[in-house]
Order: sequence, then C-alpha cells, then structure tokens
Amino acid sequence: MKEIIEIDLKRYTLPQLRELGSRIGKAIDRQESAARAAVIRRIAALARSHGVSLDELAADAVAMKAGEPAARRAPAAMPREPLPAKYRHPNNRELGWSGRGRQPHWVTAWLANGGSLDALAIAAEKLAPRRPPVM
Repeated sequence: MKEIIEIDLKRYTLPQLRELGSRIGKAIDRQESAARAAVIRRIAALARSHGVSLDELAADAVAMKAGEPAARRAPAAMPREPLPAKYRHPNNRELGWSGRGRQPHWVTAWLANGGSLDALAIAAEKLAPRRPPVM
C-alpha cells in the first residue's frame, strides 16, 4: 500500500475543501469501478475454464442468497413432473399423496383416527386409473 500523504486542511477555504471532497469522491468511484471490473473479468475467465456461464453463476448466487443450495434446485428449463400417488384416500379419489414431503392433512387425520398407511396404499392401487391392455 502506498504511503498516506498528510495534508494540512486548515489552509484551505470552505469552497476549496468542498471541491477537494468532490474530486476525492469521484476518484473513489473510479477506483471501485475498476476493481469491480477486474474481479468480474477474473470470475468470467474462471467460469469459462470450468464450462460455466456467468448467467448460471448469477442464478446460483441468487438461490444461495435466498438460502437455497444450488445443488438442490431443479434446472429452470426442465420442470418436474408430479410423482404418481402412492397413497390415496379410499373415499375421495381426488386426494392423493406421493409419499414425499409433508403428510397432507387428510393423511394425518386418517392416521389419527386409527387408519394405516397400508390401507391408503391399497386404496391407491384400487383407485389407480385403468390403462388399456397392450395388444
């Protein structure tokens, strides 16, 4: 780091000090912009060497800032298809659950009333949509 130059600011008038402050502010902005551009160039070169685009890095950075790990995110271009229902409500064909994630309220209520997941799995098999036979 360069040596700091001592300046006797008492010798300057108020307008001169304001001008000096303005020039210092502009110099700081120029230095920050140059340093930022240098960092971006270095990151871009590093990303290219690993086969990653800056857009992908930016998306991962946004996800990480939101607290979501980049590795767990699904790619934006490929939406996930819903999983088939592994469990189904025996009285209401519309209520199904894949068995992943939190239990729906109807499953929790079923289990609280003495029902079993096996009964819901059997109901899912019985109520599954029929496929036409392959000929």
